[in-house]
Amino acid sequence: MAEYREHYTAIRAVGASLVAVSVDAPEKSEAVRQQLQLPFPILSDSERRIVQEWGIYNPNEKGGIAKPAVFILAPDRAVRFVSVDGVSARVPAADVVGMLQKGNDTVATGRKRLIPGPATFFRAIRNGLRLGFRQPRAQT
Repeated sequence: MAEYREHYTAIRAVGASLVAVSVDAPEKSEAVRQQLQLPFPILSDSERRIVQEWGIYNPNEKGGIAKPAVFILAPDRAVRFVSVDGVSARVPAADVVGMLQKGNDTVATGRKRLIPGPATFFRAIRNGLRLGFRQPRAQT
């Protein structure tokens, strides 16, 4: 989401709006929005209705979360573009902005590989030690 913060002005310049959807409680979503200094709202879907209807629900992670995804809707609410992404590869925000600026429905480049740096690994280990490491539940 922080990447979209950097492109927010360009998104608004083409007349588009930007919102994020999270399965977290509204208080947690707002805390994340403030921490990341996001100029756009994060809508709370704590009952997970929207993410299930949109086909981006991942029930196997952290008790059920949304997959990273980008949806672009036309003014008539028709879906113009969808990208359901993974944790390690996403469509760059700059490509989405370029698509909006050109008015087409395709992104020029592929997904951007997200390679975690040493700080990310350190935080993951610290959080694991602090919160505990959990084994994924077996599928039944």
